[in-house]
Amino acid sequence: MTTSDRQGGTEQPLEQAGSPATNESQDSDLHRIEADSQAQRLPDQERIFSVARRVRSKLNNLPDAAKAPLGFVPGRGFDVVFPFINLPDLTPNLNGDWVQFGSPHLPPNRLYYGDNLQVLRTLPTNSIDLIYIDPPFFSGAEYNVIWGDTNEVRTFSDIWEGGLDTYLIWLNARLWEMRRVLKDTGSIYVHCDWHACHYIKAEMDKIFGYDNFATEVIWRRTSAHGDTHGFGKVSDSVVVYPNQ
Repeated sequence: MTTSDRQGGTEQPLEQAGSPATNESQDSDLHRIEADSQAQRLPDQERIFSVARRVRSKLNNLPDAAKAPLGFVPGRGFDVVFPFINLPDLTPNLNGDWVQFGSPHLPPNRLYYGDNLQVLRTLPTNSIDLIYIDPPFFSGAEYNVIWGDTNEVRTFSDIWEGGLDTYLIWLNARLWEMRRVLKDTGSIYVHCDWHACHYIKAEMDKIFGYDNFATEVIWRRTSAHGDTHGFGKVSDSVVVYPNQ
């Protein structure tokens, strides 16, 4: 298989997906990334709550940043609940065409379609400047979206069997890999709302460090939802942490 170099007009060979050399390289990369993920350490931080030991022993629901995040296993990270799997690289053939803005000397940006955890586990450690995510909000609802020129209806479910614990473990595993790929000078922005914002912040304190919390940006909609009881819910939150 060959592809044309757009700038030089030369033909360059490409390895077939699934070839022995490609699979061996992917296995090596995955093992290295897995080792980096498992070698990450939780932030070394003091307990937030100064509670007497005899009282603390009777409490198990304090959102203490000194505790491990839900789903975390020391020395394994989140590999127990979400094992590392070497999936094939399904890169489409662009036939030499792509969209690029202002930096022809750099590789073009890529848009991935699929589980972001598997994509994160292909990215090198300490390589990303900024991450913004807009995950499911734990709303307990299903959403229908009209997609494409053919008006295809696609359904997105935000209903979690197992409840909030399941949702937070799912999110924590991805935040753990995001922390790994972030540069030391990088930052992460997590968009959420009232359903789980406070729980997400408590888990991010454990992963990124309570003292590293930068700010909570309140994003206000122009109109409220049609709430029939109580105050209208008119805002979302963006929780911000630098990776220090």
